Amino acid sequence: MFENIGRRGSALDNDHRIKIVAFGSYHSGKTSFIRCINPDPISTEVRSGNGSTTVAFDLAVREHRGFKLYVYGTPGQERFDVAREVVSFGLHAGVVVVDSTRGMTDFEKGILAEMRARGIPCVVLANKQDMPGASLDKVKSEANGFGEVYPISARTGQGIDAVLDRLVDLIRTN
Repeated sequence: MFENIGRRGSALDNDHRIKIVAFGSYHSGKTSFIRCINPDPISTEVRSGNGSTTVAFDLAVREHRGFKLYVYGTPGQERFDVAREVVSFGLHAGVVVVDSTRGMTDFEKGILAEMRARGIPCVVLANKQDMPGASLDKVKSEANGFGEVYPISARTGQGIDAVLDRLVDLIRTN
């Protein structure tokens, strides 16, 4: 899926633009994560039987530490693989948003494995830490030793700035 990742150093162009893409399973909290970054994002949500769902992408733009971050959220259903490919074109870093009340899905593990294999800077977000039954330890274990797992709550905004700080640092050093 990640055929054309952002060129090393291209995030440090004259405009200091960085493209970050959020992946995760259905209802893991990707759209809520995007809304924590910018409360008025561009969104392609439609109503479904279980509330609403993203069918193309969400986009939040935010200045952070002198960089202009373009953070995209992708659809969580596997049938939207073409949309994920289009949105991820040219990404500099990725995040895998996990509902920590249920743990990592095979879909999320596959996305993480592919980013790691291609050398794409990425972090795992153990979302919903404000919910009963949330387990950071379970997500860390299921991430198979991947050390970059951050506890967040996309509902409250807990941990979001720390994640953005880390992503900027990862991109600057790659």
